[in-house]
Amino acid sequence: MTKTETVFDYIVVGGGSAGSVVAARLAEAGADVLLLEAGVSDRRIDVRIPAAVALAYQKVNWKYPAEPDPSRTGRPEAWMAGKVMGGGGSINSCVYVRGNRADYDGWAKQGCTGWDYDSVLPAFKRMETWAGGASEFRGGSGPIAVNVQTNHGQANMAFMEACRQAGYPVNPDYNGRDQDGVGLAQVNHRRGTRSQSSREYLRRVALRGKLTVRTHSYVHRILVDGGAAVGVQYRHHGTVMEARVREEVILSAGAIGSPRLLQLSGIGPKAALSSAGVETLLHLPGVGENLHEHPYLMQRWRSKIPTINKMRVGTAAKGLADYLRDGSGLLAMTMVQVQCMARTEPSLQTPDLQLQFVPFAITRAVDENGMFNVQPAKEEGFLASSTFLRPRTRGSVTLRGSAPDATPRISYQFLADPDDVRDCLLGLREMQRVMAQPAMTAITDGQLEPEANCRNDSDWQDYVRAAVTPSYHPVGTCKMGVDDLAVVDPELRVHGINNLRVADASIMPTITTGNTNAPSMMIGERAAELILSGSANRNGFPHVSR
Repeated sequence: MTKTETVFDYIVVGGGSAGSVVAARLAEAGADVLLLEAGVSDRRIDVRIPAAVALAYQKVNWKYPAEPDPSRTGRPEAWMAGKVMGGGGSINSCVYVRGNRADYDGWAKQGCTGWDYDSVLPAFKRMETWAGGASEFRGGSGPIAVNVQTNHGQANMAFMEACRQAGYPVNPDYNGRDQDGVGLAQVNHRRGTRSQSSREYLRRVALRGKLTVRTHSYVHRILVDGGAAVGVQYRHHGTVMEARVREEVILSAGAIGSPRLLQLSGIGPKAALSSAGVETLLHLPGVGENLHEHPYLMQRWRSKIPTINKMRVGTAAKGLADYLRDGSGLLAMTMVQVQCMARTEPSLQTPDLQLQFVPFAITRAVDENGMFNVQPAKEEGFLASSTFLRPRTRGSVTLRGSAPDATPRISYQFLADPDDVRDCLLGLREMQRVMAQPAMTAITDGQLEPEANCRNDSDWQDYVRAAVTPSYHPVGTCKMGVDDLAVVDPELRVHGINNLRVADASIMPTITTGNTNAPSMMIGERAAELILSGSANRNGFPHVSR
């Protein structure tokens, strides 16, 4: 038996990086909002403390199984997505990168009016409190606390100097006027704890009494009547329920969850729906297509100086004392501590490489289900990674069957395009060039195995195919635009269905230059702004201030 509950103005499906933002902003405007999250509460120590991210990754992760990738090893692989309030923003490394001006201007050139850089900048500023203070490019009074990571240790400073020796400028704010160059990583931390959208927006922004949050609420499908979304059906603690809306349903279930839910509701490519046993309500061929991701490639070097790979009692004690005193030290440490935005070719107009440094080494054992188990390496060392930011490959998310809890089929071949292989190799070589500068050779002693066993280009190409992994930045599967594969228009409204929008990383036509969490929160801000300023806002809820 299905239980129907009170009608809400808006239902937001997914309490992740974008969903928490749009739900809070709508509630702030006085709307009655129901926010449904399939995962658990974010009030967990492994979510709050940045250094506990590996535990959160294991415990509150959807662990979506991907199809074997013949362009790499074909081994089992699980894609990360947060099964918790805050979504991926609750289990990521907190590295805060807005992207490049050209990303958003490129969206606008593809027909996404209102998504050029000058249009999205106010949303970025509105959502942050930048430790450096408000400016032309940065916000000073938003919910998300953003600052520079605090570890200025010998290894981090040596990597900064090595990048400078390699010809890169030092950039104290890569989220400001220019993105190029090397700088200490910016992180969304508040006094040493994770400052993610669910924690900050739902507690600081939403008007009390206007937002109903339901965790453990797994949405089965969108209810559609007369060509318009009228509510959702979901399971809450074993009870199947229906909730109805006066205004709109907003999908914010992420680049894997949102296309999956549209397809379960009969909205998507007819052939794919039919093969999964789902009756087609609306043939929308782009749903689940255009999946793309940043290929990530790590390398490791031996260290001549002490690292936390061999923890000393005094180091651990100091780390605890620093954290209790002012929220700094080891427990506040994010994985990535320095980053450099670079290019595979000097002639490129914008960066296409993200070089990142970690002042310790890790191992990434993979279990039979494709899940990583990240542990500190036994040997003292450093991790230096290169991420290729302009992948040409495109994949898809489709249904395995019509059951509401069937896992989606993720089909993506990272290295199917030979040019992507080439550019991943160029990124690997560029990181090696940086690590070969005097500042780093002074504190390193060659590479760890298996990297140390590579002797020629063929060996390194084999290494790339064995070592490339997802960055866990999937985007594009409900892409915004005006072409035949567009799923939503520039107002984020689903083509062909009234009162239904998508607001998360799935709407990105192309992936941004860097980590995707900050752009996802921006999408939540823009979605709320578009909803509250649009003609569909029949109840006259106040417009979001720019």
